[in-house]
Amino acid sequence: MCRWVAYAGPEIYLEDLIFHQEHSIVNQSLAANHSAWVTNGDGFGVAWYTKRTTPGLFKDILPAWNDSNLRSLSAHIQTRLFFAHVRATTGTAVNRSNCHPFIWQNWTFMHNGKIGNWHDCRKDVEDLIDHVHYPHREGTTDSEALFLVALSKGLVHNPINAIQATLRDIIKIMARHHSNEPMRISCALTNGTDIWAFRYSSDDRSPSMYFGSPHTRASEEASHPITTIASEPSDSDAAHWFKVEESNGVHWTERGLEHFRIII
Repeated sequence: MCRWVAYAGPEIYLEDLIFHQEHSIVNQSLAANHSAWVTNGDGFGVAWYTKRTTPGLFKDILPAWNDSNLRSLSAHIQTRLFFAHVRATTGTAVNRSNCHPFIWQNWTFMHNGKIGNWHDCRKDVEDLIDHVHYPHREGTTDSEALFLVALSKGLVHNPINAIQATLRDIIKIMARHHSNEPMRISCALTNGTDIWAFRYSSDDRSPSMYFGSPHTRASEEASHPITTIASEPSDSDAAHWFKVEESNGVHWTERGLEHFRIII
């Protein structure tokens, strides 16, 4: 599986969460606490938003803990919203196109989990991608396909409905192929302003997801106390971390955090 973190709040340097935490995502790439896959060394990626309409993106196939460029960029880039991801492949190739996050226009998506029996289901899932979005298919992962299917189903207008419709159709495809592996989803997406995060599985064993407010070096106060959604807490202060339950999601806005139930 993988580990990821999404941040939105006062402007910080990327390194504040990627490196300067008791249990930062770079530390998680070496030793995850809430995953059966302890090491996540099959590449990494960071997407960040500034005043431009599209996000910046940096990703590579090196392990996150062993990339000096990531450390240097993280020390100099300031942003109010970013996604970071460290990858552990579930069967697809280790190359840059398969590293998260994935971007389409102003939208960014990252994922931890899998579509069961992906190699059997891949063709049928990819057939759900419409002609507008299929040309943007660069890699071979189920994660990128999930994102493009959701875009095809109207993600830019209603992210929650689009993700639910996507999962619904993929479960039907898995059933047709008599998949003996589960679907497990922990994912986040953003349009550069809001963040939506989803936790769902077909066997009630979704990858972990938390939201909270880790300490950073932000020079101003957050508009509300929640700034971070992540695969697992980045510090051991349990007082400011809360678990997202199975088949649930959260929607972050500048006004606060809204919870919703995922209905498939």
